[in-house]
Amino acid sequence: MLLGFGLAEVFELPQERRSVVILRIGMALIVSFLLLRFFDIYGDPNPWQFQPGGMKATVIDFLNTTKYPPSLMFLTMTLGPAAVLSAFADRISGRVKDTLVMFGRVPFAFYIAHFFLLHTLSVLLGVIQGFDARQMMTVFFYYPKGYGVGLPGVFAVWMLVVIVLYPFCRWVAAVKSRRRDWWLSYL
Repeated sequence: MLLGFGLAEVFELPQERRSVVILRIGMALIVSFLLLRFFDIYGDPNPWQFQPGGMKATVIDFLNTTKYPPSLMFLTMTLGPAAVLSAFADRISGRVKDTLVMFGRVPFAFYIAHFFLLHTLSVLLGVIQGFDARQMMTVFFYYPKGYGVGLPGVFAVWMLVVIVLYPFCRWVAAVKSRRRDWWLSYL
């Protein structure tokens, strides 16, 4: 959020200049990540090392940065590619752009709603997998052994959540465009 406030002036630049600046920032962040991570100079409490499982295991360990609390490595690793993608975002048009802009106008509404939807889906998945619903009702969300799905299932659930929340987010965006109540700016 602070980064967004700090970059506000960049987003007021003309499109061509803005794209160049954001692309350079993104590339600088990616290079910073690669150098800092390779030399383990600073920025993450989890040092990487060559893994006996081969190159794939080593790359996974290299990318295994600390998300909570966000380390400098995690931030440069995620914000760099995001900035590069943002530099090219103005070239997108049509329905894809409209959908992304709509979600971007209601980030907090999506954020809160997705927690409730994901928890409901996780309990439903547990019941489908043969667990008792009470086993899913934990304070810290430690689910029983054997619960869960693989990476393709995770991506499928991610798509389902985005699709299911689309009408709600579209409705919130429409309300925000019609009304000027102060509290709507937080959604």
